[in-house]
Amino acid sequence: MRRYGLLVVALITAVVCVRLGLWQLRRLEERRALNAERAARLALRPLEVGVHRHLDSSLSFRRAVVEGRFDFARQVVVVGRSMRGVPGVHVVTPLRLADGSSFLVERGWVPSPDGRSVDLRSYGERRAARVVGVLLHGGPPNGSTLASDSAWPRYVRRAMPSALRVAYPYPVFDLVLRRTGESESAPAGLRLIPVPELSDGPHLSYAIQWLAFAMIAVVGSVALVWRDRRDG
Repeated sequence: MRRYGLLVVALITAVVCVRLGLWQLRRLEERRALNAERAARLALRPLEVGVHRHLDSSLSFRRAVVEGRFDFARQVVVVGRSMRGVPGVHVVTPLRLADGSSFLVERGWVPSPDGRSVDLRSYGERRAARVVGVLLHGGPPNGSTLASDSAWPRYVRRAMPSALRVAYPYPVFDLVLRRTGESESAPAGLRLIPVPELSDGPHLSYAIQWLAFAMIAVVGSVALVWRDRRDG
């Protein structure tokens, strides 16, 4: 009777593992489809963002050109952002458009030994700017808690306009503009931040692992039962 109980447990385990593996394969298909959409947007001509253009999440991963004036008095530092193994931060500065609305512009990455401290005065540039970059959706406010309530700069874990807009006296778009084009006025130490990679992620490896677990459960239980019967 114990043999049959072991086989039942192994079968249930295998079924669960197979379902999890198939779920990861579905996630992989969804991610590849999303990556294909994003790649198609990146291939389009850069969007000239005017003051009357409606902007929403459907423009995420769209190249864009935005003209305005930087507000260096209200900058944001995204902490704990390493590049090639070197600790650093992202410098995010509002760019105000002619109608008073604004984008949070990820101007670049700078090294920081503790992944937080940075002298922003060393990374200034001309206020009037024409920024070439990629629009990215900021996402929900989770994980972007402000490290200070009133002092500037603000230190956050992610640049999310939905969480940061309460700190600004003017409207802030939900989309973040990550600068990808070199600027003549940008300081030399401010490095461009790469656009997020359109990869498959870990879904395929996870699927293989779950299916391997299912095979181990079945084969292992059958081997144990066979050995038990042989010894008996």
